This record gives sequence, C-alpha cells and structure tokens, in this order.
Amino acid sequence: MKENIENIEILTREEVMDFLKIGRSTFYKLVREGRIKCFREGNRYKVPAQSLEEYIEGKLR
Repeated sequence: MKENIENIEILTREEVMDFLKIGRSTFYKLVREGRIKCFREGNRYKVPAQSLEEYIEGKLR
C-alpha cells in the first residue's frame, strides 16, 4: 500500500549523518552505492525517512 504523501518525513543530509553518527564522505558513499535512497533539491540532499529505516533494517539482518 502506498503511503500518503502528507505522512512522508524528509530528512536532510545533516540529520541522517547525525542519526547514524557518520561523516559526510560515508553519507555520500552510501548514497552513491544506492544503500540510502535520496533525491536532490537544488544543491541539497533529501532523504525519505522510510529509506533510512530500510537501510537500518537491512543492517540488522
């Protein structure tokens, strides 16, 4: 079932880095490898919270 657009939380690069306790180069590596899905708006990276949750769940397996 698709999630309603009003319920989607969007995180910034900095919020993801802070949450995962990682640096900028590690963030970019995860994005480049497709392990964290994101999109760009201007020069800013935006990460759906669902993408971050999926990444974490994958690490716990």
